[in-house]
Amino acid sequence: MKRIFASVFLATLALGAGAQTLQDAFDFAGNDYLGTARSVGMGNAVTAVGGDLGSLTFNPAGSAVAGYSQFTITPGLSISSVVGQGTYVGDAPYGFEDKIRTQSTRMNLPNFGAVIAYDTRKSRGLRRVSFGMVGNVTRDYNYRLRASGTNAETTLAGSLASQADGYPESVLQGGFYQSDMPSWETMVGYKAGLIDPISGREGGYIGLTERLLSTGEAQLADRIGQYYGLRRSGSKYDLLMNLALDFSDRFFVGANIGITTLDYRSDETRAEDGLSGITYPSGFESLQMRTALRDEGTGIYAKLGFIARPTGSLRIGAAIQTPTVLRIRENYQLEGRSVAHGEEWSYSSPEDEWYYSLRSPLRLNAGVAYTIGKVALVSADYEYFNYNKMRFVTDYDDDYTDFSGVNADIRDFARATHALRIGGELKPIPQMALRVGYNYMTSPDVDVKAGRQSVSFGIGYSSAGSFFVDAAVRFQYLPDEFITPYYYYGWDDQGSYKTADATPEICSQASLCNALLTLGWRF
Repeated sequence: MKRIFASVFLATLALGAGAQTLQDAFDFAGNDYLGTARSVGMGNAVTAVGGDLGSLTFNPAGSAVAGYSQFTITPGLSISSVVGQGTYVGDAPYGFEDKIRTQSTRMNLPNFGAVIAYDTRKSRGLRRVSFGMVGNVTRDYNYRLRASGTNAETTLAGSLASQADGYPESVLQGGFYQSDMPSWETMVGYKAGLIDPISGREGGYIGLTERLLSTGEAQLADRIGQYYGLRRSGSKYDLLMNLALDFSDRFFVGANIGITTLDYRSDETRAEDGLSGITYPSGFESLQMRTALRDEGTGIYAKLGFIARPTGSLRIGAAIQTPTVLRIRENYQLEGRSVAHGEEWSYSSPEDEWYYSLRSPLRLNAGVAYTIGKVALVSADYEYFNYNKMRFVTDYDDDYTDFSGVNADIRDFARATHALRIGGELKPIPQMALRVGYNYMTSPDVDVKAGRQSVSFGIGYSSAGSFFVDAAVRFQYLPDEFITPYYYYGWDDQGSYKTADATPEICSQASLCNALLTLGWRF
């Protein structure tokens, strides 16, 4: 994962403020479906099942299966639990040694919508036409990480000083849209007092936490405390406009026009503090760098699908989704603060705004379902999506935006994913249903062997009238994520930046619980 965060820095050098990464492509193009409580309770293995508004995300033919009109709304809770701690070098963590568990809970709306079914009153041929408008959540970004510890080797301030190396102080004193300048992070670090020029050395800088040796080199003055915080929030919705046809209750075909809306927010804080009883040559007491990022986007796609019933008990379904271009507006701002000798300096960068697009390839899914009388149902789904075919593209033609680096990362380090979903439903009595589901999806990152997996459970009640209610809970376990808060950089012989020193790495172990309650009415 270090290569991803290294590309963030290199992209920042090239672009100034915005920096799209391989991880952004994974987060924005990938789906982690919610929907109705019935679909989630069955592990979203509903491509060949249909009949439920949550299933329309997977197969648009599903709306014609039910045979009646319906309206649903699904409030939910999203609960994330993240354990953060520095990775080990030998027998001990190299920085951020404290093990911290952080929980975050928020309310959401995984599903809403309605389907209107029109009965042609024919016994054969086209028996039913259904029209629907449904919104289902396809990604939940609820995540909060905290990590802390001490460090006697490296420092964020020293990292910023290494990035500033070679640039005249007049450049760092200037504006944020110069043609030849270091990263915005470096600019804010200078203006907020996290780094200072070295007297008598043009283009030389030292971090607030460092001291200058007799050799002219800078090093961390003494042990410091460090803190890292990362909060992600928001969601991705698919709003579906659906049309489906029922032919003789044996073959169902449907189409969606899907509008994807993205709302993603990231707030990152890196802080360093002087430890009690230690006096630092610069008078250092504390420093902080905060990065606020918001991405909002929309895209449109089409999806075609069918469900066939070769026998009364067996259903087979499949669907294909067209490639999507997600147009994104990004807002980005940095804030720096330092305290030394009892005085505080702070500075905020301009709020920069970017426009770009993420182009994703087609998506395929297929499923099979088998009913055992009116008592039980078992189903299985497979989904294919090739992250290697994603590309970032600019919405305008200029020399300021260059996605060649991150697109090279996608070609080299992204791969196709294979998702397996299995679900079951049991009706001990006609009015009640018990559900269970399991999901496994391989990682899109070639360097990550572990996949994403989840288990789900659900229960449903259907009245003799029009009302029905379903509840479900899903537990999801995510692969470990590794984050490097900062890097030291130096010039190589070709005049390019390269990583120079080892820096702390934080391991994030995350799990996510979603609880859903669907209220529905048939009519």
